[in-house]
Amino acid sequence: MKRLLLVMLTVLALFQLACYKDKGNYDYSPVVAPTITNLDTLYNIAIGDTLVVKPTVTSTDPKARYSYTWRLGNPKKLWDTTLTGSTFKYVFNLDPDIYPVRLTITDSSNGMKYFRDFNVRGTTEFTAGTVVLSLVNNVTQLCFVKPDKTIMPDIYKALHGVDLPGKPTQVINLVKQQVSPVPTLGYWIICKGTDDGGVHLSTNTLLQYQTLRSDFFDQPAAARVGHVDGTENGVLRGVINGKLYEGAWQTYYYGDTYGFFGAPANGDYTLYDRVVGNVPLMLGYDTQHKQFAAFTNFGGPAYLGSNYQVTSTTAFDPKNISLDLQFLNLSSTVNCYAINKAADGTLYELGMQMMYMGFVQMTPLYYRPFPQPSLITANTKWAGTTTNGDIIYFTSGDKIYSYTPSNQQYFPLNLSLGGKTITMLKLINNDNTLVVGVDGSVYWYDITNGILGNLIKKIDGIPGSPIDVDERD
Repeated sequence: MKRLLLVMLTVLALFQLACYKDKGNYDYSPVVAPTITNLDTLYNIAIGDTLVVKPTVTSTDPKARYSYTWRLGNPKKLWDTTLTGSTFKYVFNLDPDIYPVRLTITDSSNGMKYFRDFNVRGTTEFTAGTVVLSLVNNVTQLCFVKPDKTIMPDIYKALHGVDLPGKPTQVINLVKQQVSPVPTLGYWIICKGTDDGGVHLSTNTLLQYQTLRSDFFDQPAAARVGHVDGTENGVLRGVINGKLYEGAWQTYYYGDTYGFFGAPANGDYTLYDRVVGNVPLMLGYDTQHKQFAAFTNFGGPAYLGSNYQVTSTTAFDPKNISLDLQFLNLSSTVNCYAINKAADGTLYELGMQMMYMGFVQMTPLYYRPFPQPSLITANTKWAGTTTNGDIIYFTSGDKIYSYTPSNQQYFPLNLSLGGKTITMLKLINNDNTLVVGVDGSVYWYDITNGILGNLIKKIDGIPGSPIDVDERD
């Protein structure tokens, strides 16, 4: 026992001696990160030109010894390439698109690595500008307006040698919003005058990828389009052949079949041209069964039809109502508005609320004559707010009116359109900008917070009557 105690005391003494000798005089130098300047987040480069990026890297550490590697990625092709040296110099020969680059700075004096990311956008003359879909002597045309307002007329025919299909309705620029940098997935030009109701064009070259019928996994005999929208996933969703379709987005967004249509929302129904809403509910009108049809949307639309609860049928019965719809809109709240033309030509306005509470509930609010039917013509254009309030805009000749269903107040916007009949009406920028088209011109108006219409900009010299536009910065 005494021997064990002696050993323990000896160990303790040695430990104390070691602690005593350790004065804590370590040779420690704090790591000093370099300062990196003259490096932007985005570089534009025309195809065939040489991109040169030379950042300035400085440090207060006299021991710092830096080396540089640059990794240029190509997500579409699933490859990357690496360059070395303090200057990134690359002859751009890739497809027009956005490509990520990572700069890695290595300090050989201490092994530290520092990273900076930026993007390179390969540009063409179509990378920035405005696409305008118009009707010229009953012929569909597409023109491109450069940032300096130079107009390239009838560009689709110039590139492809043929005209676009008839009865144009929409230009849709598809982007996948959840990815950074945001990839552009092409323009869709939608036309109603054909059994193949659309053409898909490259955003950067305006060359055609495919038509709407070829955008199906199982190609239909016809693809007649009502109204479609681009979703945040960069695919189309809307009414085709009377059914609700949404393109496939669960695969790689640069895959050959991304955005293809499979089966529609399954059910026995035939829809009015437009379905409104998003997550978790969508609403359409079933012209076959004369009723409003509900759809849930949790990752994709699913048909409920009339499988919803109705709080009251005093105003009208949404499960039994014959409508000749002129306009349908679901606002940023739960309010839905519809304009209906009766058999005798009388215009009526319907209002109801739609809510999801684990089940779908419909609350009809009113069915009443539209307050100003004399302003509505066969050429009236409609646009309703979806993200900012409950307002309906409609045209009458060369005038645009703002109408609030909750109080039935309406008033003309303070616009000057040269007395020309309005051929296009579109809300953008979270309902804060109104885009208006008349023969030869497109106008952008600020309507933020009740402003009656301050002119933001105007493009003149547009061929024919504008039908739809899309801007790309």
